[in-house]
Amino acid sequence: MSLTTYYQQDMEKLEMYQRLIQYWSMIFDRRENIHVLDNMNFNINLFPEIFTMQDIASFHPIEPGYTSPDGYTELNELVRSLEYARLVKQAPERKETIQAMVSQAGVGCGNGCTNVMNGVIHSILKVNQNAERAEKPEVVLILPNYTVYTAQLSNLHGKVQPRYVYAQRENEFLPTFEEIKSAIRSNTMAVIITYPNNPAQSTYEGASVQELKKIVELCQENEIYLIVDNIYQDLVFPRTRPFTEIFNLTDRLDYVVKVYGCSKDTPFYSGYRTGYWFGDPKLMDKYRYVISATENSLNTQSLVYFALNLYCKYLELTQLEPAYDDMSYFSRGIFGWSQLVDKHRLFENMCRLELFPKYKSRIKESDGIQEQALKQVTEYVKGSTAFVDYTNQNIGNVFFIKMNPDYSFKSDDDLFQFLFNKAKCGVLPGNVFGMRQEAGEIWFRITLLHDNVENIMNHLGKIEDIFTYHV
Repeated sequence: MSLTTYYQQDMEKLEMYQRLIQYWSMIFDRRENIHVLDNMNFNINLFPEIFTMQDIASFHPIEPGYTSPDGYTELNELVRSLEYARLVKQAPERKETIQAMVSQAGVGCGNGCTNVMNGVIHSILKVNQNAERAEKPEVVLILPNYTVYTAQLSNLHGKVQPRYVYAQRENEFLPTFEEIKSAIRSNTMAVIITYPNNPAQSTYEGASVQELKKIVELCQENEIYLIVDNIYQDLVFPRTRPFTEIFNLTDRLDYVVKVYGCSKDTPFYSGYRTGYWFGDPKLMDKYRYVISATENSLNTQSLVYFALNLYCKYLELTQLEPAYDDMSYFSRGIFGWSQLVDKHRLFENMCRLELFPKYKSRIKESDGIQEQALKQVTEYVKGSTAFVDYTNQNIGNVFFIKMNPDYSFKSDDDLFQFLFNKAKCGVLPGNVFGMRQEAGEIWFRITLLHDNVENIMNHLGKIEDIFTYHV
């Protein structure tokens, strides 16, 4: 079936995010009977539910309704405690500096990291609206990357222009200082970097951390916002492996923003649509207005799930157990504005329901499944003749694979169509992440959490057989 059945424009005329939606529309159409190899939903038959609906209902009654405009009232202290714990664990010698930064930082929540990012970009525009600019402001975006950021700029109807940096394979598809420096212009408003990267699942660590540190300094010196998307931060395996915290690379909050949510590291959380930003406090007032005007507010069900998740992350980082005093995190309106929290009863419920032990055991089980799948797929691809390269630094639950250039596809869209029709397998081609359409550079992404790893490898084997015997 042709893509035009689903969309009435030629593929090359679509923006990257539009292409993504169209590819997904095809492979998720059950009439096509496609084996979908790129599905970011956790498989309910494989993964444990971290907090069940019964857990949440038994913890405390929830009053469905609106929350504060940006979730600040309910969640800001918990977010600050979590970020403080992350920073101090990585750099205990910076404790005083970290304390000062965390207490002064801006915080805001939204309906998923996509909406948080949208609010942050709009807020920067409002903060800068009185600045005299001869040209339309630009935002530097890194490719390959998940292209929702391109969509956010597109929805600004020409108010902001993207400028792309094409990161290189030899740098694990992470941008270097020189690449960012070369992209910056007098009208550059922001730089957005995702690490760990999606789809490459690579991150700044070891020697490359200095590249990121120089990028931070460059942006701050030039009063350009650096926005980092760290949504995969808790899927660097093993989780004890150090993660590069952006606010340990600077002593200033100015012009730096971190975005985070739990949808990638917590099974079945994605539908709750919650995320937060943390950083430059100049954005707070503008963000609160923007996110309320565009997304309205979170809902109490999502807020409770998010708070439990963040609190358990905090306990793991600090190696503490639930404490009565911590129940103040849950007494700021999380369960609904008219719900008054009895902290003694709430603490008893948390202990009786064993919410933290359940969290630890279920996250451990979930991580084990993902880590094992990643190991097995890595070994399979290494031994393949159809696949000649991949990127993944033992991170997360997506996998980026390069096809053997001996197969004469003109573009990765041709590969998609071939696999769709011949192998009945659905993948996401590299063009939806901004990869240039070049013969010999045909990449595609699969996910590792949607199915049993043996089934995933069987489908990869089917693809390999098609090329071995039919191409």
